[in-house]
Amino acid sequence: MKKIRYSISAGLLAAMLALTACNGGADKGGNTTAATVDDDPPLTRVDRGAETTKSADNDATEAAPAHTAANLPDFSAIVAGNGSSNTVWGQLDASAKQEIIAAAKAEGYDVAFDEDGRMTIKGGDGVDFVQNADGTWTVKTEDGNAVQYGGNWPDNAFTRLVPKPDFPILAANTSEDEFTVAFQNVTVEQIRAYAAKLKDCGFTIDAEEEDQTTYGVVIYCYSAYHADGYHVDLSFAAGQCGLTICKE
Repeated sequence: MKKIRYSISAGLLAAMLALTACNGGADKGGNTTAATVDDDPPLTRVDRGAETTKSADNDATEAAPAHTAANLPDFSAIVAGNGSSNTVWGQLDASAKQEIIAAAKAEGYDVAFDEDGRMTIKGGDGVDFVQNADGTWTVKTEDGNAVQYGGNWPDNAFTRLVPKPDFPILAANTSEDEFTVAFQNVTVEQIRAYAAKLKDCGFTIDAEEEDQTTYGVVIYCYSAYHADGYHVDLSFAAGQCGLTICKE
């Protein structure tokens, strides 16, 4: 039953990553919230209507320049794990960034921008919420763990051991000892095919494979070691899938 346990844990992987990453990320009232992935429209807060100016030649009006104080991140929503990727705040101009920093300070948050286009929001309890230059979000805890939400396949010592998957990432967590990723929009056929690629890469030692349907739930798992001492666990259950790579 070892492999079924791996499958069920993979089904809960996204929630586990969110809880681990946020470590009780606090809102301004001290309440704890867990990070989640949200596909809702961009999170902005409107503080005032668009300013207009009169043209010298006619009565037509023109909208105020983009990215004024009327277009700000919703800091509380971001700290709750609902950061939108539709606006990349770190790519705005200097004046817009200063407006964001001032607005964040007024709400009790510290915001910083770096030269690489990242925006960091300190959410309390040592947790940082970072919007990367491509719009994706990473949650960093004070113990050094980092959880990536969406985005591209990361490049690290663990991921270089396996083929790059062809399906999107829901969340990924990289630590000193292991790499864990939850996938989304993936079928069991794709997972079976990916397991074959893992075998081709040398993950064949002490291999265990399970492929069954239990009470209408499709379960597929593959677990094996590599000659270099690394171990993989690939599991799929009820449409949810996870992969863990660790050094043992």
